[in-house]
Amino acid sequence: MSKPIITVIVPVYKAMATLDRCVESVLSQQIAGGLACILVDDGSPDDSGKLCDTWAARDARVTVIHQEDMGVSVARNSGLAAADSEFIVFLDSDDALRPGALQAAMDVQNDAPQSFVFWHYTNDAQDTAPVTADAETRPQNALARLWMDCLLAMPWNKLYRTELAQQLQFDSQYTLGEDLQFVLDYIALLGTKQPDFTYTVMTAPLTFYDCSRGGTLSTKYHADYCKIWPEHFAKLNKACHAASCPQNDMRPLHRAELTVFAEGVADILRRDPAKNPRVRRDKAIAALHSPWMQALLERMRLEQCYCAYYLPCRWHSVRLIYRLAEAKRTGSPLYGKLDWAGYYLLRGKMRRD
Repeated sequence: MSKPIITVIVPVYKAMATLDRCVESVLSQQIAGGLACILVDDGSPDDSGKLCDTWAARDARVTVIHQEDMGVSVARNSGLAAADSEFIVFLDSDDALRPGALQAAMDVQNDAPQSFVFWHYTNDAQDTAPVTADAETRPQNALARLWMDCLLAMPWNKLYRTELAQQLQFDSQYTLGEDLQFVLDYIALLGTKQPDFTYTVMTAPLTFYDCSRGGTLSTKYHADYCKIWPEHFAKLNKACHAASCPQNDMRPLHRAELTVFAEGVADILRRDPAKNPRVRRDKAIAALHSPWMQALLERMRLEQCYCAYYLPCRWHSVRLIYRLAEAKRTGSPLYGKLDWAGYYLLRGKMRRD
């Protein structure tokens, strides 16, 4: 039996409610060259592992790896090591591929063999947008823009060359944002092997991303949030500078970085388990004094790049940061009022674009 063109790797943990939908979406794909599906049962305490075995018994294209609970990064690494195909696609067990997704992705890859293929996603399980091979080519200096377009940070909306991806691993030391590290490592490796590569972004949403289920990492409090994200952003900025991303893209990126960090500071005040409010406040203030934060604020000053959190962070005002973040989180008009108040305090001399 010849090896398949694509392997879909699915980490599985407490996925009884969604695993059938996920696997069915993979196995129903009609693709020239065939496909394989690797389900990595990451020590799931429910019957997800048994359900994986049921799928393997039902369809020879499914392989199951059972391992102790070591986290999603290690699960993906296990699937990556076991893959034997030309390309790899990652998929989370609560998500699904839309009909025709893999063949459309391969059509684009075949038409642009020098490209790294990305695609959009949908949060609507009933999305009727047609799956086509329509795509746009973006140069390497579009890296910052890919982040701003919410296409870069996740691993599951991309078509990876197996021979390259297997030279890398997801970093299990991170419990937040580790996907971005892997994607940036892959891009760096691709650049060494194929310096003239481009990004090809498919216009159709190929993946259904289910954001309705609670309990994901993005909804949990992370004590090291304000330590982890600066490390990710430092790597992203380094990659963007290496790619000569234009200043018009770097300003929005820096604004987004400040927003992510400031809202992490606010989350310390809102959800840190320390019972003493003063302990939470001291932790938040310490985060604001980090060298990374000071360097970011200085870059933004030189770029004249405005953000609603710019002055509160310069002032180290955790109270004002918290009020802004809460207003934004709850949809209060106070956020807009505070945003424009800060802009006018700076006499409108900073850029909002």
